Amino acid sequence: MSEYYTRLQKLQKDFKEIKIKKANKWEFKPHQQAMYDFVMQSRRNTTFTINEYTITINIGNENFGFMHIILRHFCDGCDGEITAKDILNIGYVIKNNITVPSKKKGRVNFIQTKENGEKYTVVLTKQNPNDLIFTFFSSK
Repeated sequence: MSEYYTRLQKLQKDFKEIKIKKANKWEFKPHQQAMYDFVMQSRRNTTFTINEYTITINIGNENFGFMHIILRHFCDGCDGEITAKDILNIGYVIKNNITVPSKKKGRVNFIQTKENGEKYTVVLTKQNPNDLIFTFFSSK
């Protein structure tokens, strides 16, 4: 559990740097602000809306949710490595509304492939038709 808190502190530091760099150049979108507040205030969960979906992110554990993202993918050289900026911009993967079939029933997979070939995947579990619980995020 201490590894999670160590990485969370690094993420908080990275988020502070992002906010300082952005200064008055641009404002956070609502989904970015939700993620920023979730991380910086160490909340247990947060909710934001993208397209017609209500997305909820919970702390979770080592196998799913935010803790899984931090422990498995937020580190140098990790499998499916992601950065603080990627975490802040999770909502854009969903906003593009490109879904791919899921191998598991009750899940929705969103995918975004950037011009440089980076591919991001967000997996959400359906709570209700338009209420989705965050399960997984990776750059693979």
